[in-house]
Amino acid sequence: MLGSGLQRFRPEDPRRVRAFREATGDIDWVGEDPAQALNRLFRAVDDLAVAEVDYYYRRRGTRAWISGVARFAAWSLGSIGLLIPLLAATNEPRFAELHPYGYVFLAAAASCLGANALFGGTEGHIRFVATQLELEKIITEARIGWYEYLASASSGTPDVQAGFEQIRMYAEALYAATIAETARWGETLLRELAKLQKRQSTGRLPANE
Repeated sequence: MLGSGLQRFRPEDPRRVRAFREATGDIDWVGEDPAQALNRLFRAVDDLAVAEVDYYYRRRGTRAWISGVARFAAWSLGSIGLLIPLLAATNEPRFAELHPYGYVFLAAAASCLGANALFGGTEGHIRFVATQLELEKIITEARIGWYEYLASASSGTPDVQAGFEQIRMYAEALYAATIAETARWGETLLRELAKLQKRQSTGRLPANE
């Protein structure tokens, strides 16, 4: 079986497919019991799916950290930027020269929000959580369907074609979920890069869009 070693590889890492090929390459479709052979194939696909869940679980933790740091920094810097003009408006002479720095802190706060969006902090965390839950749903449904198939096969000759069809549908659902997430990630990245280029060319802050 593929085992937990796949967890350290990214989804696009070709070593995942190589490991899947090695795990299924020695299946004896002629001499081995059909149900056992199909079960080995199913387990290999299942290991790929579980590795995907582990990957998105790790990635969502990173995105949650980026989101938390960026939002806290934006709140802190933005609050300071709003307080500075109020301090400068008082009768204290030592605060009079602070007024221009309010814009600096507000710009820094806006940059933190921009970094959160560009590096997929909050949005990436939400996407990865949704993808992880979708994959878990696919795994759960596939396993229930497979156990049902094994139970029906235990009472007689297994329907090999039906077994292959279930495994194929499992693989299709798995890759459909990950490909859709990759497409969403690409769209988000291109959108935020376009926004960044627009800000740099016009000098506007994210809040002005």
